[in-house]
Formats: sequence, structure tokens, C-alpha cells
Amino acid sequence: MKVGEVMKVAVFGAASIMGWEVVDDLLFRGHEVIACVPDLDRCPPWGDGVEVVAGAVTDTAIVDTVVSRAQAVVNVLGPGREQEVPGPSLVLGTQLIVAAMAAHGVHRYVGHGSPAVRMCPLDQPTARTRWRRRVTKCLHPRANQVHSAMLETVTNSQLDWTIVRFIRARGGDARGLKYVGFFGHDDIGHSATEVDIARFTAAQVLETAYIEEAPAVSN
Repeated sequence: MKVGEVMKVAVFGAASIMGWEVVDDLLFRGHEVIACVPDLDRCPPWGDGVEVVAGAVTDTAIVDTVVSRAQAVVNVLGPGREQEVPGPSLVLGTQLIVAAMAAHGVHRYVGHGSPAVRMCPLDQPTARTRWRRRVTKCLHPRANQVHSAMLETVTNSQLDWTIVRFIRARGGDARGLKYVGFFGHDDIGHSATEVDIARFTAAQVLETAYIEEAPAVSN
């Protein structure tokens, strides 16, 4: 992967607001995109440079077709997002994506994560992350289990993965990320705009600094 290289990138969760932003930024960077959406009615008019494939992330044939034609994968699906994909489907979908990538020799995977799931050895425990984990486990135990299973599927694979973590995504214009790093080492804030998260996510397709790491970001 080289800076400035043009790649064909598969985006799962492209119908979400975050997915739209990721697709837009990939196009801005000159990449070609295969956008996987649940149905065509939820597809914005991206125009040239985007091939839209409609189907469920649990459809083995759909996932295999999309991944087989890509050089990298961005997956922004996650529990609690507006996609309203059931938890078991998210886990199965992630498993299908990882299996298809292994089968077709597609190595680069970029996804999203939360500090509520303990997964990064570079983190040091902080009051903020401890509180977040306790609250999530108590109030959203099923979402926490789903998220953990999704991330374990990716991090236990042989892929060149990067998980972009944030505490809360919010609307609004881009402000630029002020912090990129790891909890306990860097002053990571509580939130980042969806636009800024999406731009950082899209940039990781060619970035090699965070392979097999999970940087946290905030404004």
C-alpha cells in the first residue's frame, strides 16, 4: 500500500450516515468503491465511482461477490447504529466478511470499535474507560457481547486490520481530529464528529501506522 495509490474498496454499512461519509471521502481520495447496502431505496446518489450492491451482510453469496472484487474492506456496521441490523446478523456478517477476505486474498480491513470493549494492549486503564465499560455492560449487555464478538472475529484473523475507536460519534461539520492515540497515554476526548471519524477511517485504507492496532480518536 502506497500513499496516493488508487484502490477498489468495499464498504459494508454504506447506507448509514457514517457509511455515506466514508464513501464520500474514499471518492475524494480517488478510490473506487463497492457499496453494500440492504436495499437500493436507502442508497444516496453517489454517481460515478461507486458500484452499489444490494443485499444482506448475512448473505454469503453477496458478501463473497463484493469482497472478491475489492482490494480492501471498510466495515462500519456495529450494534446500536442506525442500520438496525440484528446483533447475531452483525456477528455472522463479520465472520462472512473475514472468511471471504481470507478466501480471496484481500488483506486490508478497517473497522470501528469502542473503548467499552477491552481489546487494545497499548491502553492504560483510566477512570473514563472503566466507567464506560461498566455502564455498557450494565445497560447494554447484548450490544457489548455483539461488539466483542465482532472485534474478536477480526483481531483473531490473519488480516491487516485497523480498528478506529471512539466514545461517541456526533453530527455536525468537520472540526479536525485533535487527538489520535491510546487511552491512558493521550488525552482522548468524549466525542468526534461523524465526518472526522469517516475521514480518518478512509485514510486508514492506505495507512500502515496502525496495522493490528486500535487507535482512539476525538475532536
